[in-house]
Amino acid sequence: MRAILGYIVNMIPYMIITIPIYLLIRFIYLKSKHKKLNWHHEVVLFLFVIFVVGLASQTIIPKFETGIGGFKIVKSGIHETNLIPFKVLFETYNEVFVNGYINYFLINFLGNIILFMPFGFIIPLLWKVSDKKVIVVGFCSSLFIEICQLFLTRGTDVDDLILNTLGVVFGLLCYKLFYKKFNNKMDKFRA
Repeated sequence: MRAILGYIVNMIPYMIITIPIYLLIRFIYLKSKHKKLNWHHEVVLFLFVIFVVGLASQTIIPKFETGIGGFKIVKSGIHETNLIPFKVLFETYNEVFVNGYINYFLINFLGNIILFMPFGFIIPLLWKVSDKKVIVVGFCSSLFIEICQLFLTRGTDVDDLILNTLGVVFGLLCYKLFYKKFNNKMDKFRA
């Protein structure tokens, strides 16, 4: 649990920096379009953008340290690449049941699924798009992260791509369940 909290704490500065930049850009965009403001849409879009920035801060944005000499990029860690599908299942089993390390399951397995569920839920909530497009956007977002990680001191893993895409599908299923129950209330979030 401490590791998860650490990731969240590390996201906060990036998210805070994003807020005024996003609000300024969005204000300028909306003024130029002369559209009627849909507050439901704008609030969820704002939260989604902040979430994506937080996700990027932990996956593709290089880590920085400050000190007397100024800023420097942290280059600690070992880069590993896994191109063997479902290797994570065996590693998770080994870490949890042999080594008793439940955090591996929480962070590497469940974390990869949960982190991409917002893509499957929020994208169709905000825009009328097909299920296939939602899944493709989520898959391509995950693929982009994994490709970027090839050049960073972070692991690149085909299983992350699989688990992230599974998270998008689960998010989309949650959206469909909510839509069946609250469709008249959920339609007001679309632009």
